[in-house]
Amino acid sequence: MKVSPHDSTLLRLSAAVTLTAGLALAACGDGDEPMPTPPAYPMTLSEFGFFEGDMRELIPVDGVIPYDVISTLWADGSGKGRFFVLPEGEQVAFDAQEEWVWPDGSIVIKNFILPLDLRDPDGDYRIVETRLLVRENGDWSSLTYVWNEEETEATRLSIGTTIPYSIIGEDGDVRDELYTVPSVPQCRQCHGRDGASHLLGLVTAQVNMDVDVDGQTVNQISFFESLGVFSNSVPDTTTLDALVNPLDEEADLEDRARAYLHANCAHCHREGAAAYRSGLVLTYWNEDDYRYGFCKTPVAAGSGTGGRLYAIQPGASDESIVTFRMDSVIPGIKMPELTNRIVDNYGVHLVAAWIDSLEYTECNPIDDGSGEEPDPIGEEP
Repeated sequence: MKVSPHDSTLLRLSAAVTLTAGLALAACGDGDEPMPTPPAYPMTLSEFGFFEGDMRELIPVDGVIPYDVISTLWADGSGKGRFFVLPEGEQVAFDAQEEWVWPDGSIVIKNFILPLDLRDPDGDYRIVETRLLVRENGDWSSLTYVWNEEETEATRLSIGTTIPYSIIGEDGDVRDELYTVPSVPQCRQCHGRDGASHLLGLVTAQVNMDVDVDGQTVNQISFFESLGVFSNSVPDTTTLDALVNPLDEEADLEDRARAYLHANCAHCHREGAAAYRSGLVLTYWNEDDYRYGFCKTPVAAGSGTGGRLYAIQPGASDESIVTFRMDSVIPGIKMPELTNRIVDNYGVHLVAAWIDSLEYTECNPIDDGSGEEPDPIGEEP
């Protein structure tokens, strides 16, 4: 398996959607019986039967469908092996933007894989955790499984933990790190919006991309459609939104930066989410420059401003709060605010390069006539 610090692991896509008996048993109840609550789910990952043979190889059984995303969420340099499962006979209602409608019993699987030598990101690795989102009663429940040191099994954990590991840096020096596994409530903080949990990766703009299937290049959404995943017809994928890969240096710089910010920040900084009251909206479709942070003045970020006046000072990343917070791992300053212990230098440099490419603008606080302070940015949820 190949692992890259900035790109998820693309595994061979399975051409079958038949659910295994073990998964069917774990999926949903019958008739009027209530869906199982999290304690009713297996204590170990192997009991689900997602993978065949050596679990560490993440070889999916029939019915466990791998997928990839265009713009990945930074998680201390980990790669990710992503899969999803549908209950037997069930389908997903496709939506052109985000709200695909999933049947109860659906399971989304994300494995977090740490490269152990940054000089060779495709070399040795360690799987540290697997997060599941299980659809039940019209909402997503989070389950977290932490792998043992032998990487033979993962056990369910609810309270979060830290995992020590050693990594060889690009300079050849060995350093000790701590990887943070979030608690179940923290999962809800990122996935929560308008009182419910939502998927972040399995949405149209993130999966509308070409992938390799048995040596053939196909559109991933079209491939899902060919497997019978969707209950409705899918429009021509060339007419659908697609993020730009932030790693594609031939693509437009602004498109790359906005795709990065959408994947890493917009789960909180958007309508109905944890940081929406900050007034900073970082979804890729937001066309309001002020709401996106241009010349936006904070009033409640405290030390998170670094003494800077605006979320984004066009033409000057060194005067912008966004890049200051991205370049920190200090609680109360860092963004994203959860779990990360290592700065994503690539992401910081990308966003800084985009801000620096903008025409410099003299910013002044916006007076909307209300006599109130402008909306804060970066306020703690």
